Amino acid sequence: MVNRILSFFGSHAPPGSRRWWVALIPAGIVVYLFGATVYVQSQSTYYRVVMKGETLGYVAGQQTVGDAVALAERDASREYGFPVYLASPPSVEQIVTQDRYETLSLQALADRLRAAGDFLTRATVLVVDGQEVAALPSREAAQSVLDQLKARYVRELQSSVKGGKLEVRKVTIRQKVRFEERDNVPVEQVQDAVQVLARLAAGKEEEKVHVVKEGESPWTIASANGMSVDDLLAANPDVDPEHLQPGQELRLNVPEQWISFESEEVLVVSERVPFATRREYDDKLEAGQQRVKQEGEYGEKTITYAIRRQDGRIVDRVKVKEEVTREPVDRIVVIGTKPVAGVSTGRFIWPLRGRITSNYGPRWGSVHTGIDIDGVTGQAVRAADGGTVVSTGWDGAYGYAVQIRHEGGLYTFYAHLSRIAVRTGQGVAQGEVIGYVGSTGYSTGSHLHFEVRRCTSPSCAVSPWPYLP
Repeated sequence: MVNRILSFFGSHAPPGSRRWWVALIPAGIVVYLFGATVYVQSQSTYYRVVMKGETLGYVAGQQTVGDAVALAERDASREYGFPVYLASPPSVEQIVTQDRYETLSLQALADRLRAAGDFLTRATVLVVDGQEVAALPSREAAQSVLDQLKARYVRELQSSVKGGKLEVRKVTIRQKVRFEERDNVPVEQVQDAVQVLARLAAGKEEEKVHVVKEGESPWTIASANGMSVDDLLAANPDVDPEHLQPGQELRLNVPEQWISFESEEVLVVSERVPFATRREYDDKLEAGQQRVKQEGEYGEKTITYAIRRQDGRIVDRVKVKEEVTREPVDRIVVIGTKPVAGVSTGRFIWPLRGRITSNYGPRWGSVHTGIDIDGVTGQAVRAADGGTVVSTGWDGAYGYAVQIRHEGGLYTFYAHLSRIAVRTGQGVAQGEVIGYVGSTGYSTGSHLHFEVRRCTSPSCAVSPWPYLP
């Protein structure tokens, strides 16, 4: 090509002549332009993608970066289950070089953006009494949490009713609850409805549990844990404090709830109407013997209550209607009055008729070993059954007292008498007068203290109720 150029400009000119140099200059220009063209054609353009100061890779076109961002956000949204977007887009640097770089595909760049980037979303923040509780992906998800808590509350109320029908007419949230819509919330702070529901149901503090041990009572448990018995029973409303069992779990606190409810309900229950027992006396039938002339039958009544609760605890209960659907039938018992001294019938009668002023069981921090029957000083006290008098006289805090042994290994004990009418070793018939009501010993007024024992000691006392008619 150079020869052709030199020939065109006068290649026959002698070297070094003016004409020869004139011919050489254009040739040099052509050679330079040709070389430059070849050099430029050997270069390539790349786009370097950088996030957080780190190079994610190279792509051949800038449009690929924008498409990869959109794809990364779409894939991340599918993974999280709600729309998300990158907190900061990647930076892009154009590079023109003769070097060769491996370029990323659209999906490969999107995957690297997902791994390296931070994602934000628009979320709904649940605020309870001014305190932010949780961020959820949508207002619908936040509302579903409240709806599920309310539904759970209603189910618990209905399952707590035994032998009745409960209609929950109104449920309201006691706290001030609101939803706040916010942009640019980090996805790590967003929880789904199941997570938030579990958190709200658990309460603000951890529940403390005590496992009942042999010999423990509500009083000992409450004292050992620095709380009152009332607080312990309030934390365990479904527990019968009189029948604690070893291994049974008791809550020692009621965790404060994030969300609590107030409800209005109507409860309809059926209750038995107890039958009365009427007694007829027959002087031809030996004392201590009796026969049932007519069996009693329970009646039935329907009662409607209007109930208001706060977080499951009844704060108001009003009976609005009561209807007897079946009348009870009296039980008629014929009791013999013909006395037989020293003979046990095996069935007790009441030693005194009167109001029960103190029952058998725990009282004033100890155990009351009998029942107290109200009476008037001088009123006759009768033997509950026939037997032999084993002790009479003054018995410390019991005052004047009488104890009778009956067949079958039972003893009856009568205390606080004003006067004794029998002597030790004497056989008595059921219904026979053994003394008179008084207020001797440690007594707060005229009454009869009556016990049933399995030996002569007060430690052998048992509840009299199974033996009394």
